[in-house]
Amino acid sequence: MLFPIFVVVTIAEIAVLINVGELFGTWPTVLLVIITALIGSTLLKQQGWSTMAKAQQSLVEGRSPAVEMLEGVVILVSGVLLLTPGFLTDGLGLLGLIPWSRLYFINHFLEKNAERVFSKKNSVFINKVENSETKKTNKDETIEGEFWEDK
Repeated sequence: MLFPIFVVVTIAEIAVLINVGELFGTWPTVLLVIITALIGSTLLKQQGWSTMAKAQQSLVEGRSPAVEMLEGVVILVSGVLLLTPGFLTDGLGLLGLIPWSRLYFINHFLEKNAERVFSKKNSVFINKVENSETKKTNKDETIEGEFWEDK
């Protein structure tokens, strides 16, 4: 599924770059791509630090930073899109850096995938601690962990 998306996006980016190049010329088009990358990287840095501060504030207040973590994922994807040369990916990347549109992306993702993410029948967490003392004293590989089953 990803391969056709990459092919279509690449062809669309080339078509847009050719059209903009014919309209404005080669060097203004290259300069415009560089300017959008600079603006995007500045926004990326600012929004990344802002989201990090919000996540730390949530932790200090004893709340889960789940929304801030999802915002971080959107910011990361936006950064990758901004690194990709072209106007379509830059536009989508810039949308991911604007707080209100970023929350729209997160809400849309959760609406489509909440049932799949939050409806697991069995959840297991295993924490296996290995250090030199336990390896020497315990020969039978004891696994310490928690298990719970949602009903």
